[in-house]
Amino acid sequence: MSATLSATQTHFSQVLNQVREAGYLQKKPSFYIIRLIAITIIAGALWTGAGFLAWAAEQNSWWLVAAFALVALLGVMSAQYGFIAHEASHRQVFRNNKLNDWTGLVLANLFAGLSYGFWLRKHNKHHQRPNQIGEDPDIAIRVLSFTTESKMAKKGVERWFSDRQGYLFPLLLLFTGFDLLLDSVAGLGRKDRPLGIRVLEFSLMMIRQFAPYVVLAIMFGPLWAVAMWFVMMMSFGFFMGAAFAPNHKGMPLIAKDSKLDFFSRQVLTSRNIKGNWLKDNLMGGLNYQVEHHLFPSMARPYLRKAHAIVAEHCRENDITLVEMNLLASYKTIMQHLNKVGLSNNADPFVCPMVAELRPRS
Repeated sequence: MSATLSATQTHFSQVLNQVREAGYLQKKPSFYIIRLIAITIIAGALWTGAGFLAWAAEQNSWWLVAAFALVALLGVMSAQYGFIAHEASHRQVFRNNKLNDWTGLVLANLFAGLSYGFWLRKHNKHHQRPNQIGEDPDIAIRVLSFTTESKMAKKGVERWFSDRQGYLFPLLLLFTGFDLLLDSVAGLGRKDRPLGIRVLEFSLMMIRQFAPYVVLAIMFGPLWAVAMWFVMMMSFGFFMGAAFAPNHKGMPLIAKDSKLDFFSRQVLTSRNIKGNWLKDNLMGGLNYQVEHHLFPSMARPYLRKAHAIVAEHCRENDITLVEMNLLASYKTIMQHLNKVGLSNNADPFVCPMVAELRPRS
């Protein structure tokens, strides 16, 4: 196949036609319904186990260690609800858009404890301009800097963290949940949506944040409950951050005034993680980030299949598609963050592994 395509036959249109003909754009609500039932059963079992450990801890305080482990797993379950809320926001779950939105709102606010409206607005902007300086909110983070200019603009504590961001990155992931919670509350103050919806979101979020504490306080006492609530939030944030971070962090940035076609923009700024059954489930399909960005409404079960089509097209047309294992992606991210954090003249477009992907205007 020629690398030069006609104006009416772009890279994206070719891949889209193959994906559509293969039936990979169909919805598969049964997948999500079964998954939600499974997650809820696991979460219920974890809460039941916590109740048993509360009784056991009265006999031997060492059982509290196991209780903290169960609470951390409950944070992981919250992240799983959050992944499906993310998919609902992309219309991946149902054919009916209103049903997708209500599913996402309930799962995000009541089960993950985050504002669905805040997430929808922020994440849509990210998909429109991934890794584009001044446009992508995911590279405008309080304590992380992805360009020398953004690092130099930070002051005080934020600057201190940015200077050491590569080394501190795993630690900072633990606080992702708190950061998202603060942004969610702040986002609900915006008047761009009806007051009733914002009140509903806030109410569901508060139920999600306070109900676990009340139950844990009944089981273990108010002081232990505070510690367990923090552990739950940290495990939730770490898991969410660890799943989303490999997708674009450390990949080439795009200058604010750069012009790229849709296919190049999504492929060159996204990173796939080599998957297996476990990663596909634990990471919510985010390990197929290139395919998710090309086809954001594609249901999770089809991402792996679509990847074969996209990868073959990229090979035939000499387009670089970055794919690596999970640990290697974290190493790359930390190297890139250190390159910016430890230098006052780092080139923000140079990624440790894929400098050749530097976008051209």
